[in-house]
Amino acid sequence: MKSLIQRLILVLIVIIGLFLFWDSYRSTTIEVVFVEKISKNEMSVINLSGRERTIVVPLDLTDIIEVNKRYTVSYDKRILDNFKLRKIYANSE
Repeated sequence: MKSLIQRLILVLIVIIGLFLFWDSYRSTTIEVVFVEKISKNEMSVINLSGRERTIVVPLDLTDIIEVNKRYTVSYDKRILDNFKLRKIYANSE
């Protein structure tokens, strides 16, 4: 019984350690982009260098964001995860 409890504690520590490792490898990017297309769950953007990204959006922004308009976006990327939108600002052209 004691060895089973020790194994469960060890497994729990390993799981917590893996989660902390995954969460610590987050990169945040801020860039000026043009929105190419937008749906309820994601939007495709092209930055000023021509690199295309598909970013997961937390809300339905189809009524707010306009296609082919310039925005400043901030998004996160973690290991084995998609790009996720954190902030978006409209740019004046």
